[in-house]
Amino acid sequence: MFTQDMYVTRIKFIALSQLRQIMDAVKESPASYRKDTTEYLEAMYYIIDTMTRQRLDEIVNTVHDSYVEAGMDNDGFVADSLMTIALAQYQNELGERNVYDMGWDRLVEDFFRTAIA
Repeated sequence: MFTQDMYVTRIKFIALSQLRQIMDAVKESPASYRKDTTEYLEAMYYIIDTMTRQRLDEIVNTVHDSYVEAGMDNDGFVADSLMTIALAQYQNELGERNVYDMGWDRLVEDFFRTAIA
C-alpha cells in the first residue's frame, strides 16, 4: 500500500514515462503524429515535472477520487488525466482552444496521432 505522497509521486512518474514513450514513438514513426507533437510533449513534460507539490497533490487526488467513484481506479487513467491537464494548460498559454473546450475524451496520445487528429 502506498502512502498518499508516494501515490502522487508514482502518478507523476507514470505520466512523465508515458510522455517519454510517446516522444520515442514520434521519433520512430513521425508521419503517424502531428508535426508539433514533440513541442507539445516537451512542454507537457516540463509542466508536470516543475508543478508544485501542492498543485500536483490537488490534481492527482481529485482525479483519483473521481475515478474511484466511477469504479475505474486505474493509475494509467489518473496519469493520462494529469497529462491532459498539462496539455490544456500549454494550449491555454498559446491562446489555443484547449482539449477540454474541444470535448476531448480519449487518451492524450491519440490527440497527437494524424489518423485521429
